Amino acid sequence: MTEETKTVITAGLLLFALAAWFWPLFLAVHLEAGDRKKRGEPPGYDERQKIARLKAGNHTLFVLLGFLGAWAAVDQVGRLPWTGSLLDMTLCALMLAWSVWAADCILHDAFVTWKDKRKNANAIVLTYCVSMSMFVRAFCVSGYCKSWMPFVFACAGAAVLAGVVLYKARQEKAADAV
Repeated sequence: MTEETKTVITAGLLLFALAAWFWPLFLAVHLEAGDRKKRGEPPGYDERQKIARLKAGNHTLFVLLGFLGAWAAVDQVGRLPWTGSLLDMTLCALMLAWSVWAADCILHDAFVTWKDKRKNANAIVLTYCVSMSMFVRAFCVSGYCKSWMPFVFACAGAAVLAGVVLYKARQEKAADAV
């Protein structure tokens, strides 16, 4: 089997895995939005939260552009053999994008809806992050990735998000105490 065939199969498996991962989530959101519309309830996010999410998307885009520029520069130097792997770069970028977007949304109170009154609602992001890091680890262990850099990015993203969630929880606790 040629290297190009392996790459195409890997990309196809990755797309299939992502579709299988996110399809139930998108379906649930779509069904819930339809039910909410039938009941005449207001939308889950207010305008301020929607703007914060859009700004988080912009920040994520700028971070990804910087990441891709740094990756290209390191690849041009040619000292690290794993920089030529498209799968490694894609998985690193995926974990970086999720971490930056989620952290920005949490810091600006836009990750969960305004109606979500649970104390630990932002901790849901850690569940997603740990699940995604295990998905990335499976690619690294199976030998599809040329290095463990995607898993390092996944662990770093989980650590950053854990710090952001703890910081936000302490902020909310201090606000409640006053």
